[in-house]
Amino acid sequence: MSKDYFIKVENNRLMFSTTSFKAEKGSVLHSGIYNRELASSLAAGACIIALGFFFASNVSVTVIHYIAMLPLFAILFLAFRTYLFREPVLQLVIDKKTKKIGITVKRAIGRRAFVATLHELEKIRQGYTTETPANPDGIQLVEKIALQHGTVIPDFGTTAEFHTVELEFRDGRSITIFSSGAPGEADDIAHTINHFIERE
Repeated sequence: MSKDYFIKVENNRLMFSTTSFKAEKGSVLHSGIYNRELASSLAAGACIIALGFFFASNVSVTVIHYIAMLPLFAILFLAFRTYLFREPVLQLVIDKKTKKIGITVKRAIGRRAFVATLHELEKIRQGYTTETPANPDGIQLVEKIALQHGTVIPDFGTTAEFHTVELEFRDGRSITIFSSGAPGEADDIAHTINHFIERE
């Protein structure tokens, strides 16, 4: 199990957060090839190259400068990965004392928030959906090219399965708060939230 979520119950409050709340596959550039780590590396490398050009035109570059670039690259990589290319995070707070439900989606830039009352909540629903590749001919072509270059793209072109947990409200709104390929994770989350809401 991926366990890419956090859930905690404290007295009259339930707190849940996850980076996995979208029931959809990524882009054609599979996460094994193009991901946030690669983007962070490219951004850090671009900064190092820009600094290199700056120093080369103003001072004589020595071995010490090259050695200093290694820890600088690591620092820039961590900074880009932590702050600029971080995954969106969904946070759910259910407070039985105030009878409020708060959902916040935090992104690197900006956030969205939704607030409702417990009375407006209809039920916690578990869903299941699949996403089938739309262009099998294109997939075969990409896989053929990848093999010619000695590269295998994991799970590329396969049907994706998503087990979701959704909050359904009396006005017809439905908000997906968790999505995973592992059904057990969705079961655990739905059970924990339902038990928290139903207990006296």
